[in-house]
Amino acid sequence: MYWRKRSFDAQKERLRARSEWQDWDYASELYAFAHRLQEPELSNNNILVRAFTHRSYVSEQRAKQESLGVQDVQEYLEDNSELIDLGRQFMEKFLSQYIRYHLQQAPEECIQSLVQYLMSTSVLDDISKWIGCIDLVLCSEFPPNKQTLADTVSSIVGALVEIRGEQNAKNFVIDFICTYLNGRDPLEIWRIDQMDLNLDIFLRDHVHGHQSDSNCEPRILRQSAVDTIESCYVVGIYSNQKLLGQSAGESLPIAKRMAELDAFRRIFGLTTANVRFEFGPRAYDLAYDKYERENFHLFESSSSLPKQEEKQSQRQTSS
Repeated sequence: MYWRKRSFDAQKERLRARSEWQDWDYASELYAFAHRLQEPELSNNNILVRAFTHRSYVSEQRAKQESLGVQDVQEYLEDNSELIDLGRQFMEKFLSQYIRYHLQQAPEECIQSLVQYLMSTSVLDDISKWIGCIDLVLCSEFPPNKQTLADTVSSIVGALVEIRGEQNAKNFVIDFICTYLNGRDPLEIWRIDQMDLNLDIFLRDHVHGHQSDSNCEPRILRQSAVDTIESCYVVGIYSNQKLLGQSAGESLPIAKRMAELDAFRRIFGLTTANVRFEFGPRAYDLAYDKYERENFHLFESSSSLPKQEEKQSQRQTSS
């Protein structure tokens, strides 16, 4: 039986790069790419070609010249290895400052977990596809693998730092990378539920001080359908007669554990009302440089958790 637009006799056409077609104009594509990023100055400089040129492509071209009998092979292409390193260093530094600005009560472990997520291969690979890097990348394989596409985004950031300056690179990171935090729960990325954290020890080391003997006290706030398969318990965690967190569960141990996690969420300022990342032009000129210093660490007893009032006044001063 014959189906329209399908031939059972023809050989399946191989996947070909866009550059193999006759109407391909690499210079025009680079020009359009630079304007899509709203950085037209990049198209006037060879650094954009360098940002897309990977080491595997340079090695492949050199091998072709040697196979043709060229004795003195000249390196007329420069790969993007240095730009990748420059871009990753800049992204790691700026993303840490950006997240510390918005999550000022969160521990440094949370900050670095979010930074690693934004700099992960899966996120950068997805960004490179959306901004149209697949057909522009110069590498030995096609289609480019995920790591190659992720490195391409890092090299583009490095090119912006080198040619346009750090401010333009920050704007690019805010628009294309930081937006992957929009609508995400930080605790879905930083899995605090998989960490061995003790609320009593944390409050003693970071909030109340070592001389305090006050321990957390779980209390049943509400309960329904007790001793049935649909039982529900709402447990609250109190310390110094203050409610730190509450949550529901199908059993008392589960409800107590969920209440402790809710207490950590509130202490770290990771509730839905507190997590408000700024994007776009409003986020370009915020005082990120004031947040180069790391936040407190969970497992350093010498650290102290800044009070929420001090954090709010610091944010108002910096903004």
